Amino acid sequence: MNTELLEKFKELCSKEISLSEVCRTLKLNSFQVLSLVNELRNSGINIVTKMFDDDIYMFNNGEREVTEEYSYNLKTDNNNEFKFMAISDTYFGSKYQQLSILNDICAKGISMGYNNIFHCGNISAGIYPITNIYADTYFLDDSLRQIDYITKYYPEIEGMKTYFITGARDERHLKANKINIGKRISDIRQDMIYLGSNSCIINIDKTKVLLFNSKLNKTYTVSYRPQQQVDSFRSEDKPNIMLYGGLLQMEKFKYREVDCISVPSVCATTKEMLDRRYSNTIGAWYITIRTDNKGYLESVKAMESVYYVTNKDDYKKPKILKLTKEEK
Repeated sequence: MNTELLEKFKELCSKEISLSEVCRTLKLNSFQVLSLVNELRNSGINIVTKMFDDDIYMFNNGEREVTEEYSYNLKTDNNNEFKFMAISDTYFGSKYQQLSILNDICAKGISMGYNNIFHCGNISAGIYPITNIYADTYFLDDSLRQIDYITKYYPEIEGMKTYFITGARDERHLKANKINIGKRISDIRQDMIYLGSNSCIINIDKTKVLLFNSKLNKTYTVSYRPQQQVDSFRSEDKPNIMLYGGLLQMEKFKYREVDCISVPSVCATTKEMLDRRYSNTIGAWYITIRTDNKGYLESVKAMESVYYVTNKDDYKKPKILKLTKEEK
C-alpha cells in the first residue's frame, strides 16, 4: 500500500471523521478506505470505528491497546520458589533519574539469585509541552529519544528479564504522539517484556500477583490508595499479592488477605515533587514467593533496600550495566 496515502489517512483520522468524508478527500471507494484501516491495525495502530447515522466514523487512537485485562504466566523453580526484584518510577529522561542506583539494585539482586524484575510503571519520565514549568527538568524531551535511551541504558544482564507495565507518565507519549512506549521498548529489547498499561496479573503457578500503577496524588496515609484498590475487588478476583507503583512510597501490609506492597521509586526527588509536597522513597524490594506443591501461595518474604543519598546530575554520566553469565 502507498506509504504517502497511509500517512494522509492517519492524519485525517487524528480527529473523528466519517468514512464518506475520507472517501471524498482521498478519492477512494469505501472498500479501499477500509483496507487502509486493516493495514494500520495490522501494523499496531488502533483505528477505532463506530456506526452513526448510516455512516462509519473513524478515529486514530495511535498505539493504544484495545482495553482488556492482561495476564502473564510464570513458574516457580524446583524448590517451589520464585524470586524477583520490584521497582517502579525510574523516570528515564528526567534530570533526576538515578541510573547508577538502578544498576546497583540489579547487580545486588543478581548476586543474591534474583533473576527477574517486576517494574510497576513510569519507566519513562513522560513528556511535557515546552511551555510547562517543568519542561526544563528533562534532558530528553521527546518520545523517540526516551525510547532510544531506555533500550540502550536499561541494565542488560544475561538470564535476567524485566516484566513491566506502563504508568500514568508513560501514557503521556500516547496522548501527545500516539506512541506506545512500552510496546516500542519491548520490540527492541527481548529481555524486557511489556505487560500492558497500568495493570497486569502475573500468575506464578496458581499464585496471582497484580502489578498496578496509580496516578500520583497526595494522601494522608501511604496505605490509603492500596486499600481503596483492594476494596474495589470482588472476593473471587482478589490477587494474592499487589505491587503498587506510582506512589513513590515503600510499605508492606496485609489487607483483606492481600499482601499489599507499595513499590518505591528509582528517581531523585524532582522539582515537581517538591512543589507538590510529595515525599519520595528511593529503593527496591527483593521478594521471594514460595508455593505449596499445588502452586498456591505459601509465604511471601520481602526484603527492602532503601537509598538515602542520590547522585546529583547522575544523567550526565550514564554507565551501561551489561553482564554475561561468566561476569555475573
